Amino acid sequence: MAYSIKEFKPCPFCGRIWMSVMDLPDGRFSTHCRCGAQGPSAEEREAAIQAWNTRDQHLLWNPFRLSIRFQEKTELSVDFKGTLASIDLATILQALASRNKTGILQVTKKGSKSVIVLRNGNIVAATDSEGARLGQILYKNGMISHQKLQEALAIAKSEEKMLGEVLLIHRFVGRETLREIVYQQVQEAVKDLFNWKEGDFEYRDCDVEFGEQGMTEINTIEIIMESLRRIEERFGGGPDIRAPRKKR
Repeated sequence: MAYSIKEFKPCPFCGRIWMSVMDLPDGRFSTHCRCGAQGPSAEEREAAIQAWNTRDQHLLWNPFRLSIRFQEKTELSVDFKGTLASIDLATILQALASRNKTGILQVTKKGSKSVIVLRNGNIVAATDSEGARLGQILYKNGMISHQKLQEALAIAKSEEKMLGEVLLIHRFVGRETLREIVYQQVQEAVKDLFNWKEGDFEYRDCDVEFGEQGMTEINTIEIIMESLRRIEERFGGGPDIRAPRKKR
């Protein structure tokens, strides 16, 4: 069934204005965006569109093509928010890691925004206001040809998968190479955020779903310590962070 663009409010993640209503395996329906955002399910198509249009409209930025689902009846809530002037990023991340949190932390400053995605307290993705740069880093380091990168990007777009997952499935890069580059990407994004002395942050618990092939969990405390070490080497000083003991 065709729908007018006016039927849908813009995607709160990527801003697209054209959506599709998908048939779910259980016979219900939900509205989907190409970026991976998905609206709540409903028994009727029109109800699925209505559910999409009444979602939280100042949502978190989602540049990762992730499927992100908020818990039923809690999608409007913000679990943890404040300003970087009152609490620094290292303390925020340490608190989330110590509680084995799964969700998204968004930080904004004068139109710029960055996102850190966590699963079980570990960082699985991060990007700055320019978006995820996995492909650029791989190409810059000579780890993939321009032709293969373009092919992988096209597959990721058509199949609505993360680039890292496509790279592994099609064996364009090895798992260790990908982990090394993802770590570098996350490190650079988080290090950039540590330089922010002002801005606002919001954290929300939510289910983060993407293929296990592309999943790389990075110890959050390890990232914090490395970022602070780099800052101290450059400027001297920095917050006192001690790694918490995590439950085993």
